[in-house]
Amino acid sequence: MNWYINEILNVRTFYRYYFSDWKTTSHTASIELPIKISYKFTLYPSYRFYNQTASDYFNPYEVATSIDTFYTSDYDLSEYQANQFGFGVSYTDIFAKAHIWKFGLKSIDVKLYQYNRNTISRSSIITAGCKFVMD
Repeated sequence: MNWYINEILNVRTFYRYYFSDWKTTSHTASIELPIKISYKFTLYPSYRFYNQTASDYFNPYEVATSIDTFYTSDYDLSEYQANQFGFGVSYTDIFAKAHIWKFGLKSIDVKLYQYNRNTISRSSIITAGCKFVMD
């Protein structure tokens, strides 16, 4: 669900439920708050929560035996929770005044994320993107 609060602030939310034949279930919920600080710049703070149950066939490393019909030690199929905190900034030029050769620069986005999983996994993520229009 998305809410338009006013011309400065919006609220974007997302929820997903997942299940599989291997009896893994998960819930994902996220929120993003685009804040327009000027005609051309928008800030994007965000948060994402993920919760997953273990597959019926998951066993920690070197616990499963060869007599098991199905088994996995892939920790992506284990029980875990993850949190992701993010912050981004977007520059938008709706008239594409800046040019690179025959292309007008429409927007530039840069986002930083910190991903933490309750297993030993942690990461920092940087994404960047540009949109161009043809003259």
